[in-house]
Amino acid sequence: HISRRPRPEGLTPGPAHPWASAPAPRAGQMDALLLQRFHPEEYHRRFLADGVRPDGRAPATRRPSRLQPAALAAAFGSASVRLGGSSAVAGVRAECTEASPELPALGHVTTTVELPPLCSSAFRDRHVAAGTSTFLASALNDVLNSPHVLDAAQLHIREGELYWTLHVHVVCLNYDGNAFDLCVLAALAALEDTLLPALGEGSAAPSEGAGPLRLVALPTGSPGAVSEARQLLLKSRPLPVTFARLPGDVWVLDPSAGEEALGASVSLCLVGGRWLVYHRGGGATAERFLSELMPLARGSVPALAELLDGARRAAALAGGKL
Repeated sequence: HISRRPRPEGLTPGPAHPWASAPAPRAGQMDALLLQRFHPEEYHRRFLADGVRPDGRAPATRRPSRLQPAALAAAFGSASVRLGGSSAVAGVRAECTEASPELPALGHVTTTVELPPLCSSAFRDRHVAAGTSTFLASALNDVLNSPHVLDAAQLHIREGELYWTLHVHVVCLNYDGNAFDLCVLAALAALEDTLLPALGEGSAAPSEGAGPLRLVALPTGSPGAVSEARQLLLKSRPLPVTFARLPGDVWVLDPSAGEEALGASVSLCLVGGRWLVYHRGGGATAERFLSELMPLARGSVPALAELLDGARRAAALAGGKL
């Protein structure tokens, strides 16, 4: 027989520890968590057998997305984008560049992509972050400088002498997959938000032999401007669509980070009516590509265009332009 020790007078039971009142995971929940962590391929395979992904989406369904132009007040143009759990912000800095014999007077876009460790533990490895950033920046430079997208004549300041160079900087704030679509949409929306200022010659001339007069930004409509203020207009919109291959040879649209980690991915970008293809870790067979992925990519175009158009309409209403 064990007797209970009497409680000293004047003492009352203290609050239970939060863990003591928390319900213990049920056996089925614990099994699913262990399966997801240690056997992610089998975990996804069981969901896909029922035609859904672990987050509840069908293979051909994109995540909820949101886009906001003019996200940074100090930039010439900017935008923020959210695709599911992934988010990024892009800003544009316009630089007046002087032509040289080694550098033709042709306006262009330069892009950098930053994937800080805080956005995802996957980028704590500097080599992984640098490799992914380089791949994304190279793809963005190809896409945004395409003659089907950028009209370089809009960037002329003085024909053959001075031109604008647009520096687009994309920073990933949170990463849960599909960096390609995220960065392309952020950079594209920031460029569509870009307003190039009017330029005029500064009041103070440089010392003798130092070159032309310094150019300064002027208020819109100022007399004597060397270059008038203008909104950057793109010839066409490059629209990105990314797929990932999951166990069972199932290709899914707009993959999360967990899905991307399971296999190859393919990113497409519609440029001037033609699709550019970027592979990471492999790709689909030609037959599968043409019969399944291309129709899904084409079907995604209207929703992406509406995402950009809807954000611009909302920004125009907020600014009193409509």
